[in-house]
Amino acid sequence: MIESDKIAELLKKIFFKKGGSTFIFKLLGMVLNFSVTLVITNLFGSSSYGLFALALTILQLIVMFFSLGIPSAFIAFTGGFNSEEQNKGLLIKSYKISFLIAVIPLVLLFLFSKEIAFFYDKPDLTKFLKVVFASLIFFVFHEINVNYFLSVKKFLVYGLLYFIFPNLFFLLFIIVFKAMGLESFTIILAYALSVLLTVLIGVSIIFKNGSYKKVELKSLEILRKSVPMMISGFFLILLNWTDVLMLGKFETEENIGIYNAAFKLGYLTLFFVTAMGSVIIADISDKYNLGNFLGLKRTINKATQLTIVLTLPVALFLIFFGSFFLNFFGEEFVQGKLALVLITLGALFNAMTGNVDQILNMTGNEITVRNIMFIGFLVNVVLNFLLIPLYGYEGAAFSSLLVNVIVNSIFVIVIKKKLGFFTFM
Repeated sequence: MIESDKIAELLKKIFFKKGGSTFIFKLLGMVLNFSVTLVITNLFGSSSYGLFALALTILQLIVMFFSLGIPSAFIAFTGGFNSEEQNKGLLIKSYKISFLIAVIPLVLLFLFSKEIAFFYDKPDLTKFLKVVFASLIFFVFHEINVNYFLSVKKFLVYGLLYFIFPNLFFLLFIIVFKAMGLESFTIILAYALSVLLTVLIGVSIIFKNGSYKKVELKSLEILRKSVPMMISGFFLILLNWTDVLMLGKFETEENIGIYNAAFKLGYLTLFFVTAMGSVIIADISDKYNLGNFLGLKRTINKATQLTIVLTLPVALFLIFFGSFFLNFFGEEFVQGKLALVLITLGALFNAMTGNVDQILNMTGNEITVRNIMFIGFLVNVVLNFLLIPLYGYEGAAFSSLLVNVIVNSIFVIVIKKKLGFFTFM
């Protein structure tokens, strides 16, 4: 197992070296996000939270689709620029491309909000969806903005705009709207306003001196690089949120809310593997490109072993004291205990295999990652289709467990075949 001095070394990297500031911001953002969830469930109830969770899932999917991968490709393009003004020029071009492609479909989606809600047999979802479609372009701009700040290495602003401000503003708007006695659909309105406000702050910081340089990149050139990234990201989101989308069709708003709360708690188990990824990703790329496969194995093994050491207590705590934590969301959420256990076990297996997708992405196997994600998505759809009608949200939780085991087992086997070692030993 990993030595104690190596544990101290990796922990120091997480908190104080590469990725350290991002880790701290992510931790604070997670605390704020949970605070928001607790406020929503306690002030508005499980039914309203379920509708919000369903609308938010639809929002995330459509943002990924209409952003066309441009936020992910932004850094790849700016790596060849030699001035911040060029980055701003690409930012403006990205705004234009996203707006022109999205505006007509979003108008149509807004007009057919009622029909989409009817598909889910949830009339109250209509107002949530109208807010989603009316404000979605600002969510796309937000994703582009934060990647701009990453490209110019303004990590403090990136952390504030990505993890802190949206959650903080969201929390404040929810409390104000509830005090005003507004309807439950204003939960999603509060979220939209928080992102809009964050976008305005970001734009004011970026263009405070007003200067930018037009880039020569053509729109098709940008899309050729960005769209493949969008496809991989789209399948990753579908893999994680197919259960919520399908629960929206087969289950009540209350049960969707209960499942989503259990899912959020259970996926705390992935916190350390995510943090570890930000620390080792550059090291993996460097060692692979230098052909240092022994060093690559050592880095991945040590990181995975430390992740197991840190994650196992969190998972056991959630499994044995799940009812206690679920009760914070409201008494009705305690019935999600079994779902929480199943989700936590799946996330634990995920964490114990290590940063498998990042390892393959950094070693020239991006297409393999996309294919595995697609397989996982198909398996998830089939399992949810079979299990949710029979067992409700507990069936969705069991599907989450099985998909985590299947997908991450495939990743481990592929890494062993391509790189010659297991991630954990």
